[in-house]
Amino acid sequence: MSKTPALGQTATTPHNPGDNMDVVKTLKPGKPGTKRLQERYGEQLVAVRYRLDRKTNTHYTTVELIVEQKYALYKTPPPAPTPPVALRIFRHENDLQRLIRSAGGKWDRENQVWLIERSEAERLGLAERIIWT
Repeated sequence: MSKTPALGQTATTPHNPGDNMDVVKTLKPGKPGTKRLQERYGEQLVAVRYRLDRKTNTHYTTVELIVEQKYALYKTPPPAPTPPVALRIFRHENDLQRLIRSAGGKWDRENQVWLIERSEAERLGLAERIIWT
């Protein structure tokens, strides 16, 4: 049920200050201009923002606070792959070729070398066979 204005009044929509606000300045705790708010909010204070509502020409001071903290149960992402390196493996070293292939290595026909992640080459004990990176 909508509320109708009383006789002689006009219906107005309330002004939401966030509609036309621009951030003028953002400060981290400990910077000049944050001391009073840091005393008030302590370790929960993340940032102080000075804003300007251009519609009403009003300045606002807003704060960003930590209101909850809990341990993240997300799995850590796998480490980023290391850049590939080239290994010199001779034609008759079939066992080594199979080992490199099983570790994700690829044969580079153009350069006649095996390409594999550096971490894998080191794990397999083949660091001394790296010829270029």
